[in-house]
Amino acid sequence: MKKLLLATTLIASSLLAEVVTLLPYAGAVNYDSDSAKSIKDTSTLYGIHSTVGTLSYLLEFDYAKFQTKYKQDTSLGSIEDLKQDDITIAYGHYFTNFMLRGGVHYINTNDILLGNGIVGFASLGGYNFVGYDKYSYGLEGYYSNYKDGYDEGNTYVKKSINIIQFTPYFTAYNALSLNWGNSLTLKLNYQIAKDYIQDSYLSYDLSDTLYYKSLFLTLRGYGGEMRSGVKDSGFTVLNTLDLMKSGYGTKLGYYFTPSAILSLSYDLNNYQEIYQTLDGTSSVATLSFSYGF
Repeated sequence: MKKLLLATTLIASSLLAEVVTLLPYAGAVNYDSDSAKSIKDTSTLYGIHSTVGTLSYLLEFDYAKFQTKYKQDTSLGSIEDLKQDDITIAYGHYFTNFMLRGGVHYINTNDILLGNGIVGFASLGGYNFVGYDKYSYGLEGYYSNYKDGYDEGNTYVKKSINIIQFTPYFTAYNALSLNWGNSLTLKLNYQIAKDYIQDSYLSYDLSDTLYYKSLFLTLRGYGGEMRSGVKDSGFTVLNTLDLMKSGYGTKLGYYFTPSAILSLSYDLNNYQEIYQTLDGTSSVATLSFSYGF
């Protein structure tokens, strides 16, 4: 009986023990060299993501600094460099077979087309275990508001921009063997954008991650159309009027310990910038290191 009580106490303590994780990251973006396809030159990104939680809840915080330099030889003349700060707070509560999550993403920027923005989000998800395999599914909802946007038919008339986005998702993790595992994720993004010329946009995200001992490799891609959309469960907001069309990328990571992870990612994007008639491309390289204690 004493052994049973001791075992129960140890299990309960592990479930209630808080784990703190810090993840600093930095990245760089290069845009199309053709001024007819992109007026942007380069962008830099750096920030920190932190979490605290147990098996029953997770509190997340993210701060990102984003800056963009523009080309000088464009038809629009000299453009002030973009300076932007993003702050995101999210809270999730986890039950036996489902979870609830909500949060807010705030954008402080000197962008003249949309201005400062705020995104509220909530999600409901479920998960089932079949042996060592796990299947997750759910629906994410986002509401974005930009008070200082413009009527697309008349850039001199200000108006509030509101966008609703629904993102259903499905993830399957399969334990292939003692050393191998695989995780496949599919997301659909449906946007209702009554304040834009096009009333709705539809896109998809697909990623597959292969795990081998302390290594993991992710291959990912997306297609369709997305404008001023939200990704990464609310942590990435594309607060731009550019039309995102397709892209693909890869991410390589290494576990030094179960709580210390180094990763490097590289992505290519195809899109049409606002005021441009030709599609352009951009490349994004990101380095991050996660440590938990």
